[in-house]
Amino acid sequence: MTAVLTGWVRALLVPVIALVALPVGWTLSGAAGWPVAIAAVAAAGVLSATWLRMRGWSPAPVHLVTWAAPVAVLAPLAALGELTADGLVLWAPMTTVLAVSLALTRRPATVA
Repeated sequence: MTAVLTGWVRALLVPVIALVALPVGWTLSGAAGWPVAIAAVAAAGVLSATWLRMRGWSPAPVHLVTWAAPVAVLAPLAALGELTADGLVLWAPMTTVLAVSLALTRRPATVA
């Protein structure tokens, strides 16, 4: 049981760091606007994807949890005008962490 939890913590380490660092950095820098928010979220996604690939994840699940899931959840909100740039910076990394957490339930503990 400890090995499983340790593997999950290791897999979630960088996505959770991005989840904390992105909104804090966004707030402290005073950044604003969609282009900057999209660039920041993309950088966090690339960082999380690289980490998961280094942890032994295959490309398909990495793409699914780092950009496809957040886009599928957040694009309709943005299209309806209900998602601001600030909301994107908060919710995109949160969606990534949730998607990684769900994917971990289907992975063997040795690869988590």
